[in-house]
Amino acid sequence: LTLTGEIAAPVQLKEEGNKHFQAGEIDKAIECYTKVIKDKKALAVIYRNRSACFLKKENYNNAVSDASKGMIHK
Repeated sequence: LTLTGEIAAPVQLKEEGNKHFQAGEIDKAIECYTKVIKDKKALAVIYRNRSACFLKKENYNNAVSDASKGMIHK
């Protein structure tokens, strides 16, 4: 799983939400942010990627913690 494919949509939604917020379109901003929050698959990818980083650093407690969170959000 890559950032460009799996995570691009949530990042775009966040940016769209920011634009709506700045334009005073609060309901549209809420809608965008809610979609990002509900995207458990993207969150799982991030946790798994960060877990791999902690593993490389031999920070096993954080690696296990993030791996577990990645499984929950799958």
